[in-house]
Amino acid sequence: MPAQRRRPRPYPATVTGAEAITPHLLRIAFDGGGHGDGDGLATFSWPGPASHLKLFLPEPGQHQVDLPPVDDEGFMVNEPGRPRPATRTFTPRRFDPATGRLELEFVLHGHGLAARWAAAASPGDQVAVSQPRRTYEVLPDSRWLLLAGDESAVPAIATLLEAVDPGLSVQVLIELEAADHQVPLPAHPGLQLRELSREPQDPPGTPLTATITGWTPPAGPGQVWTACEAAAVRTIRRHLLGPLALPADRVLTRGYWRRGEENHPDHDYGDEPLP
Repeated sequence: MPAQRRRPRPYPATVTGAEAITPHLLRIAFDGGGHGDGDGLATFSWPGPASHLKLFLPEPGQHQVDLPPVDDEGFMVNEPGRPRPATRTFTPRRFDPATGRLELEFVLHGHGLAARWAAAASPGDQVAVSQPRRTYEVLPDSRWLLLAGDESAVPAIATLLEAVDPGLSVQVLIELEAADHQVPLPAHPGLQLRELSREPQDPPGTPLTATITGWTPPAGPGQVWTACEAAAVRTIRRHLLGPLALPADRVLTRGYWRRGEENHPDHDYGDEPLP
């Protein structure tokens, strides 16, 4: 790997099954067996809600990812002429340390590398995953929370609902393609859920942006977490910090993907200075 970003060898993970959550959302389960190297997911850990990891994928048509060798410190070595395995960023939906079972959810939009792999994945297929990083913290004085996103944000929103205080008022806005409906989310006593339908002719983020533009924050201190298409998330962020004048430290925005771009960077917070 390039010297400026050395990557530890990821954990081997083997597909054990798949479940359709909606027509465009697929949950795939993994365990750490099948590779014959190391302890699989035995030392894998989940840092908290809305964290993210790197999924290392096989070459198209292959069923096992080809990982580079590692040096004495456990970092992958870049060998001349050897292609780097393709990676994509995901939020772990669930991890059970007792069984080593990891679950990831894939948006089946039909053209992305990860979507194509997921649609064809079958038990026994072997990938690798990095240790998850970062998490999201709700501040102690927050009385309300807005969670908003499109299909790609459903796993993170679900993990947040499972983690936040049951006494918190939580509004959830989820933008889905018109063919999808009723995304199953964890129960929460303060949950107010609204699903927004995106028609085929709509640019991604259209109904989500329109809804947040017309949204009035509840009284008292609160927080906003939103993740969707990168251009839409910038429009949303400008509104939250501009007309609504929410404090910047109470607003977290993530550009999970960008229309027309392959493998959008996982560190896009849309936080450029406001014009």
